[in-house]
Amino acid sequence: MLCLGGNGSPSAAQSTTVRSDEKALVEELCGCVGAVDLAASNTNVERQVRSCLEGAVLRHPAGARSLLERPGAEASAGYKLGQVLGDALDRTCEAFGAVRDRLRQAHDAHLLKKGST
Repeated sequence: MLCLGGNGSPSAAQSTTVRSDEKALVEELCGCVGAVDLAASNTNVERQVRSCLEGAVLRHPAGARSLLERPGAEASAGYKLGQVLGDALDRTCEAFGAVRDRLRQAHDAHLLKKGST
């Protein structure tokens, strides 16, 4: 439920809580992706990252909800959450760059393999 102040806008306490929930989600996700074994197979890297994302969202549902409620392009919830989290991790999580690059390599390898059949 959204708490509104006297002027019809979210209260300062509610705003602080939302930012705190979002920050906790991003920080947990950053810590988890930082522990991903980038030397593992493509399937295992993808599985580890998916587990990080699912776990962080399940432990911080209020943070995920507030990220989804941000104004932006109308897209599926999963896509929008991925975009917003990716942007936040790009800005604040050094480990994310290596994981993102590794996932791109896995995706490119899959496309090459698929195209050769």
